[in-house]
Amino acid sequence: MKNENSLRSLVKHYLGMQLVRYFIMAAIIVCIELASFAIINIGLNVSYLIATPVSMGIGIVLNWYFSQKLVFKNRKYKPHIEFTLVLIASLVGVAIQLVVTAFVVEILHMLPILGKVLAIIVTFFWNFWIRKKYIFAE
Repeated sequence: MKNENSLRSLVKHYLGMQLVRYFIMAAIIVCIELASFAIINIGLNVSYLIATPVSMGIGIVLNWYFSQKLVFKNRKYKPHIEFTLVLIASLVGVAIQLVVTAFVVEILHMLPILGKVLAIIVTFFWNFWIRKKYIFAE
């Protein structure tokens, strides 16, 4: 019984941590973003250079909404300003994703979806850091 309470306490502590909550939320959004990328790039036969920012746009909106609802509880700005700042920070993320994806495709000669996955990993840390430090009052 004591071990069960300790485990429950440990799980509750880690699930309460911002980075863990952000990771879980981002993982779900990544699945949606990857699916939309695949549909656009493979299903609709649209270039990865177009599919990347379009799928990321879907991710940006979902990330902002769920970040404010589930991860960052405090507010530093009004919602419209907050969204604008998230959008600006995310545009940097789009540039990062395009560069990483293009590098993987053009230089490493790998599949665009692999470039997208690597780009998502890189931008995950950028997104969390910029939101925590500059956008939300954390």
